[in-house]
Amino acid sequence: MVLKGPSRGTIRVKVRGPERRPTSSVLAFLLQDPDVPTQAGANFGGTTQVHPLGAAALAMTAALALVVPRRLVALPLVLLLCFIPAGQRVVVATIDFQFVRVLMMVVWLRVLVRRELRPIVWNHLDRAMVLWGFVSVVTGFLLGWTLTILINRIGTAIDGLMVYFFFRNLIRNHDDLIRIAQFFLASSVAVALFFVLEKQTARNMFGVLGGVPEYTDMRGGRLRCQGAFAHAILAGCFWGALLPFYTLHGWRGRGWGLPALGAVTSVLIVAMCASSTPVMAIVFGVGAAGLWFVRGATRWLRWLGVSWLCLLHFTLMKQPVWHLLSRVDLVGGSTGWHRFYLFDQFVNRIDEWGAVGVLGTGHWGPGMHDVTNQFVAEGVAGGLARFLVFVWIVWLGFAGVSRSLRLPEAGRFYQLASWALGTALFMHCMNFIAVTYFEQIVVLWQMTLAAIGSLTLVPGASSVRQLAHLNGD
Repeated sequence: MVLKGPSRGTIRVKVRGPERRPTSSVLAFLLQDPDVPTQAGANFGGTTQVHPLGAAALAMTAALALVVPRRLVALPLVLLLCFIPAGQRVVVATIDFQFVRVLMMVVWLRVLVRRELRPIVWNHLDRAMVLWGFVSVVTGFLLGWTLTILINRIGTAIDGLMVYFFFRNLIRNHDDLIRIAQFFLASSVAVALFFVLEKQTARNMFGVLGGVPEYTDMRGGRLRCQGAFAHAILAGCFWGALLPFYTLHGWRGRGWGLPALGAVTSVLIVAMCASSTPVMAIVFGVGAAGLWFVRGATRWLRWLGVSWLCLLHFTLMKQPVWHLLSRVDLVGGSTGWHRFYLFDQFVNRIDEWGAVGVLGTGHWGPGMHDVTNQFVAEGVAGGLARFLVFVWIVWLGFAGVSRSLRLPEAGRFYQLASWALGTALFMHCMNFIAVTYFEQIVVLWQMTLAAIGSLTLVPGASSVRQLAHLNGD
């Protein structure tokens, strides 16, 4: 049955079967269970929602992906991420084909037909990503014992691996990563202009496409601009986490004009998102970047930080140390207490979710259906096994950066680039404490992991082979 959409020209077809609603958490995205933030758009999953402009954009980016030179193959994906709402999708036999999923299928078709798939030096990060996909599928099936959940988990695992290994295959040296960063930087100028327009009018220009609200959400008297992104917080986190990649252009000796422009547009976008989470991510990112000047002491600083947290937890604080989350509010209206209580319940209920996860967290307390912590979401979605694999992935990323920094013969630029990758990874981890990733920013997260897998000395492979591969030998 064809339904009239919220905007003229939007095609919305309701799929027969159980109602499937959107979500702000990984668990609900896979199981199509709890509510979503209104910013992500209503009736987000389970319905075909294609605007003519969205269809044209998909056709254009797919065509570009097939014909552009290999060095530009990431450009269509960047454009789709930045300017087309993730709510644009086609549903076939209850399976959602988001535009990003369709484009990635086209890209992989190109890679295989044109024989652009090149050997990689496998390391533990590659194996951990495959293991994460496997554990996600198995625990999802054991959790729900339904074909729907199994199909959703398989689709999510394939999506993640397609994106990760696409960038793993594409990024062979630092110039490849710099080029991708330039694509995002150029796009950020237009995105910032759309955000300024949204700020001035309180109307989201991308709302006409569907998948994002037409009128900008407001909290604490501040407009929370989001553009084509699924949520204002994720929009800010997305552009904030790109800042370390922009610096590679300058460290390469190509001038600091473009990185400065990227920094201005990213900070402007983050400011208009009006959320504490991306602001804190930038603050932590600047702090992590500044530690470069005392990098020889970072191991001691890490242990000092851990020791201080333990001291607070066991002696100085009446509440658990993660109660500090409840005190974070930089822009007003923050939900710090919710984040604290969610993690507190996660720790106290390990016997409930530890085996294969849990179908819902609404019974944990008021508002607990909204899982705003990526680490919690991994455990809730797949039990202790998936949680530990995810932590292993994060640890391997930092280990690769650390091993690269202990290789002085690789050159100063290589060390600075590795530090920038570590800074980006750290910013994502800070985001994980306060938000669960979904839609566009998941692609950026997987791209960051792929860049670390290609450009640093991740454990699980010979350093000599990895460096030789990086140099094209």
